[in-house]
Amino acid sequence: MVLVAAGPLDWTTALRRAPLLPLAAALSVVLLAEGPGGSRVLDLDPERPATVEVAVPVLGAAAWERADHGWTARARVRVIEQSGRRVTGPGRVWLRLGGDGAPPQETRLRVRGYFSRRPAYRNLHVSRPGEWGFNVKSRGLMLAVGRAPGRGLRLLAGLRQWLLRPVDEAVGPGALLARALVFGDARRVPPEWRTGLRRAGLSHLLAVSGLHVGLLLAGFWWIFGALSGRLAWAGAVSILLLYGCLVGPRPSFLRAAVMALLVFLAMALERPPQALNSLCAALILILALDPDAGGDLGFRLSFLATAGILVLAPRLLTWWRGGPETRPPKPVAAALAATFAAQLATLPITAVEIGLLTPLSPLLNLAFVPLTALVLGFSLVWVALAALASTPVLSAAAGPCARAVQTILDLLSVPFASLAHLPPGLWLAPPVSVDGTAALALATWLGVLASGFRRAIWALALVLICTPASPEDEPVLAMLDVGQGEAVLLRSGERGPVILVDGGGFRRGNFAEAALLQALAAEGVHRIDLGILSHGDSDHCRGLLELTSYLRIERLWAVPVELRDGCGRALADRLGGRVRGVGRGYADRVGAWDLEVLHPGADRPEGGNSASMVVRACAGGSCVLLTGDLDLMGERELLARSRRRGIPLRSEVLKVAHHGSRTSTGAALLAAVNPDLALVSAGRRNPYGHPSPEVVTRIERRGVRVLRTDLHGRIEVRFRRDGSGGRRPVLRVAAWPRRRAG
Repeated sequence: MVLVAAGPLDWTTALRRAPLLPLAAALSVVLLAEGPGGSRVLDLDPERPATVEVAVPVLGAAAWERADHGWTARARVRVIEQSGRRVTGPGRVWLRLGGDGAPPQETRLRVRGYFSRRPAYRNLHVSRPGEWGFNVKSRGLMLAVGRAPGRGLRLLAGLRQWLLRPVDEAVGPGALLARALVFGDARRVPPEWRTGLRRAGLSHLLAVSGLHVGLLLAGFWWIFGALSGRLAWAGAVSILLLYGCLVGPRPSFLRAAVMALLVFLAMALERPPQALNSLCAALILILALDPDAGGDLGFRLSFLATAGILVLAPRLLTWWRGGPETRPPKPVAAALAATFAAQLATLPITAVEIGLLTPLSPLLNLAFVPLTALVLGFSLVWVALAALASTPVLSAAAGPCARAVQTILDLLSVPFASLAHLPPGLWLAPPVSVDGTAALALATWLGVLASGFRRAIWALALVLICTPASPEDEPVLAMLDVGQGEAVLLRSGERGPVILVDGGGFRRGNFAEAALLQALAAEGVHRIDLGILSHGDSDHCRGLLELTSYLRIERLWAVPVELRDGCGRALADRLGGRVRGVGRGYADRVGAWDLEVLHPGADRPEGGNSASMVVRACAGGSCVLLTGDLDLMGERELLARSRRRGIPLRSEVLKVAHHGSRTSTGAALLAAVNPDLALVSAGRRNPYGHPSPEVVTRIERRGVRVLRTDLHGRIEVRFRRDGSGGRRPVLRVAAWPRRRAG
């Protein structure tokens, strides 16, 4: 995009003179990067405190900012000391300072605290762990070891804060978009907007990169293109540097900025700009100055998208054959080729890291890229007017203009908000599960595509022909590894109906996007025939709620009291008439599974763990008892009614209630169920001590085998036919090494 804005480029010459060997090496570096933390071996222990020397940026979205419970900044790690010795660790962390005290002004700090990050979830698709954070309890655990920023940096930081303050004080959707586009900080954009953009393949519109730099320079050239050559170049470079001060030195922006500067230099020297040379030079320079930039997802996507536009787009235009009556106008064809090429080039990364295909992205980009350019232009004008209006001298003149421009921004933000209301389905964003080996094969296919369209088609056909399909019709239970939450999958063979009991979830953040979608895609699940909500806590409900943005849930069972408020109410509002309030005695057959609700009654007035839904699922004579978060009081109610009514509780498999809490799974329930196998869903090193050693011991004393997701990852139980025509449970535990307890 930078090159299109800066001047015309001869695609044929660029390809003929392309440094293919350096480009191939650069692509390998980017494709093989490991994401957060890189591929380095870390020997730090997150359980122990550490003393870390960090460098905190002064400019951009990575600088100190107010958070819910203190301050956060994106810091670069220089030295880590733990237990009296230096250890290796991540190159960057989210530095979190607790309390109300303001952080130090110095950029070099020595801090003491604990490392933390979201663990990898070990299902058929092993998710990547989250970004590293470093938690500091108070200002007293921070010591400045460097000087305060120089006067120039302080002036630039003050300018950024002066421009940002009225944006933060403004109310309205346009202000949120302006903050993301002008200041490179999309953290305040509503989660439903981000989900809508992600499903449409338009997340890059809010991530400052070459697109925004190109739009900014194109706008400058359109307005000031009549200036003399040197004046125009100086103005363009000044605009680029000022924008860099607003968004900060993020790797994706630096890649675009270095390429733009090299193009400017080539044109100033009256030399033809070599796009691929500039791209490789930018990569080498950035990685030489900051080796950890290779692990930044935005940088990798930005680099690969640019490489795809430069290499694949010209070939796509060449292959686009057709008569004048069927061929679209040249600008439309060029835009489609560029967006489709960028999507193809980034596919090996997006399939692994994001787990979504976005087939409508090229078409939607045709509408939203020009719209983003318009929003960016109005945002820049509005930010300047709002800052001027905040000064008493100019408020009377600039205030009405700022309000008028903000009204326009609010109207222009409506299409971005409307993306959140698109119905889910495979037509919009089918989830996929791709591991590193498959991503490498995909990258190889893209290389074949670059060398010839026919070769690529033959290679793809060969792969599809040589990949056999082996559907199985056995009923299967899969307890997914969802950390400190629960999600149990019941299937009637690989092509049968799918039942999902709970969906895990985070209190903050989108769990479906982080792990659940790709875990289900690896299971071959693209639709939920029946969802069951055991109760409304976030670690059971939020994943289901977030999943509705991507997959269709045909029906949902829930206890009526859980649908009154909170996450359960939001889920009911999302699904509408597909939600059914159920209680004890309700039964149905879904595929191979006979389901019966045993607890609580549909008329129960209060919620809580005592009202957690208990479902007995049977297939071919073998049964599973799913107990949600049922506590001891709820167990006594369940046992009393089962004895009065003669309802059998005997089940071969018991899903241990409440992650193995000591307030559940009493001896009386174990005696009534008499399981052969007990399954526990708990997060690794969770702060609650789940599962309780007391509960595990109680179960094991009965000769019952206990399997735990915190130790074993995903757990699968297949119900295979025996000689008598019934079914018996057969275990399959994940093949990766067992984790240490604790």
